[in-house]
Amino acid sequence: MRGTESLLAAPSGTVHVVCGIGGSGKTTVALAVAAEARARGTEVWQLSAVDPATFDAHLRALAVRLGVGIERLRLAWSGSAGDAPDLVWEALEQRTRPWLLVVDNADDLGLLAGADGHVEDGNGWIRRPPTPGRLLITSRNQNQEAWGTWVSLHPLGVLSRRAATELLLDRAPTAGAGAQAAALSDRLGHLPLLLHQAGLYLSRADRNPPWPGAPRCPRTFWAYRIALGDRLNELLDSPTGQPSHLPRQRATATWEVTLDLLARRQLGHTRPLLRLLAHFGDAPIPYTEVLPCSALHTSPLFQLQPRADLQQAINALAEYALVTTQVPDSDADDPAGYTVTLHPLVAEVTRQLDEVRQCRGEYVALVAQGLQDGAARHDPRRPADWPFWHLATAHLHRLLEQAGDGDVGPDAETVTVAAIACIEYARDASLHGLAKATVDRATAVCASLPSDGRTALRLSLERARLTDLAGDLAAAESEYRALLDIQRRLLRDADPHTLWTQHALAQVLDLRGDLDGAEAEYRAVLEGRSRILGTDHIDTLWTRHNLAWIAGQRGDLAVAKAEYRAVLEDRSRMLGRDHPHTLHTRHALAWVLGQRGDLAAAEAEYRAALDGQTRLLGEEHPHTRSTSRALGDLLRRIEAQPATGAGDEDLNWWGFSGGGSTAVYRPPGSSEAPGAAEPNVVNRRSHPHLREATLKELTDPCKCRRAPTLRWGGGLPPSQVPLKLRAARKNALSSIS
Repeated sequence: MRGTESLLAAPSGTVHVVCGIGGSGKTTVALAVAAEARARGTEVWQLSAVDPATFDAHLRALAVRLGVGIERLRLAWSGSAGDAPDLVWEALEQRTRPWLLVVDNADDLGLLAGADGHVEDGNGWIRRPPTPGRLLITSRNQNQEAWGTWVSLHPLGVLSRRAATELLLDRAPTAGAGAQAAALSDRLGHLPLLLHQAGLYLSRADRNPPWPGAPRCPRTFWAYRIALGDRLNELLDSPTGQPSHLPRQRATATWEVTLDLLARRQLGHTRPLLRLLAHFGDAPIPYTEVLPCSALHTSPLFQLQPRADLQQAINALAEYALVTTQVPDSDADDPAGYTVTLHPLVAEVTRQLDEVRQCRGEYVALVAQGLQDGAARHDPRRPADWPFWHLATAHLHRLLEQAGDGDVGPDAETVTVAAIACIEYARDASLHGLAKATVDRATAVCASLPSDGRTALRLSLERARLTDLAGDLAAAESEYRALLDIQRRLLRDADPHTLWTQHALAQVLDLRGDLDGAEAEYRAVLEGRSRILGTDHIDTLWTRHNLAWIAGQRGDLAVAKAEYRAVLEDRSRMLGRDHPHTLHTRHALAWVLGQRGDLAAAEAEYRAALDGQTRLLGEEHPHTRSTSRALGDLLRRIEAQPATGAGDEDLNWWGFSGGGSTAVYRPPGSSEAPGAAEPNVVNRRSHPHLREATLKELTDPCKCRRAPTLRWGGGLPPSQVPLKLRAARKNALSSIS
């Protein structure tokens, strides 16, 4: 039994509290310790503090067993002759043999404290025992301050996967193989109480014939796990899974007992708060950012007083292990670093309670409002806000799943707008699998919105970008043009949404080798964005950046260098020196400098970009690896001088769209192929390698495989480059598909 040895070995004169969420096995541990201590010759007394009447009766019985006379007991309990706790502890101090006092279910610390005092005072029912004795307590309260520093706490979490599997196999050895037991233990969250009841249920299932009209009893680990999907609370509360000689207990009510206790402490709003948290996703919840405080105060579910303290409620839930709280790892001011997490099964059981299901629509609406409020305060394109979006996406996906549930689902418009912001974050953070999954789920929700509405059109743009990302440039161009026609008809040419689509179209034209068409579209976008948004807007800066790239492709490196320097200065000023967009431009400037033969300046820019990307994105991020590889190529060229020129540095153009997110992902990769180059002429061997990532790559952004890379010889005349590019791209796309 876990934890028993350390408790048995604890020195005398000490107090120990086994604490944890209801169902974590606290009582089982205490009973095991008591049994082993008794077998070793220790005097053991066991009390229950489950409620005031039971605790009082057990204390009186203990006093009698310790030799206290009936009359003295009566006087002490009436208060006319001393204090009752003093009387019991005086009797305990007379014991010469080793003894162990076990107090079970001591969740309400008010029962344990002295009159008008607190447990940590050490003068109530819980005190430091004399030398021959030890005190063992089980409680859901794991607040060290409430117990006092002289009490040792032993938090009891869930079982390990191996231990949980073994428990099921021990209880129901004929219900299936180890793999099936492990899968069921995962489904039950490794909670000892639920594992024990499931095992007991399955061990008895073959004795229960199927009654007419009643659902069939699952008899295997696999069948029980499947049945939990539709009959969760029914199975967990079934008397078949409970000892027949004990009063029936509802497993799903074990956590409601704690909420009843908190309500008696004038913390009644902890119950609806836990139920609201249960409707978020199975991920840490940045509660300061997504709890809609104003909406909670007006919600009939909460009925909060004007000065109600939500932080106090969060702390109380954590104190009794119903939630786990986390604070930021550093002193940085990161509100998203303050999170609260529910055990997935606690959340699921809570959502299935009848009274919660009746109010599901209200709870889901509050979650949607909270995520909308949080999204409005965090820019998906700002790296400092990415920790929030990293957490918010899991909760947004839970909302997207619920959006199709009719009357209880969240507002489709609200959720889709938040989903589009999530897609922006995913693209800028190179989480392309997340972007695709969000687009797919949001598309189903958006079907209920007007197809010609601004939100639906914006999501259409995101779908077209996925086509672009998959490498089907012809289809992407067709989708962009069709969408652009609709936007020009319903909105206007200079509308920001129209300009996003036009910018994406320009990039596809560039990738297909139509530099004239791409430049014309870019310049039209630049004129509109400069007039509507300003020359320093984040979107305008993308268009300026891409026009510099067009100049570089045409061989006008002087113009490209000047424009990249201007964009770099403006991005540094507007976005910050370490913003991904700024670092992207620094990488591009380094490439141009290398093409012009200014290798020392190119090295400096590459190193500056690499340093910023490593700090911001990490060493394994595709952008960081691309810059690291490009720097390596450049250093080899420098070492090989004067025999080599500009070489074959792989720009690894990541393909930001200029519409606020990444349009295409270019997997990292480069190689060195020396060749002569003139300072102001693009070396055709170093032309950026245009590649596409397949949809298969997008499903797992952590395992992107490298797509085919297109390369072309250095002796190619400039007039033939577009034609060769188109031919090479066509062949490569055929091999990909």
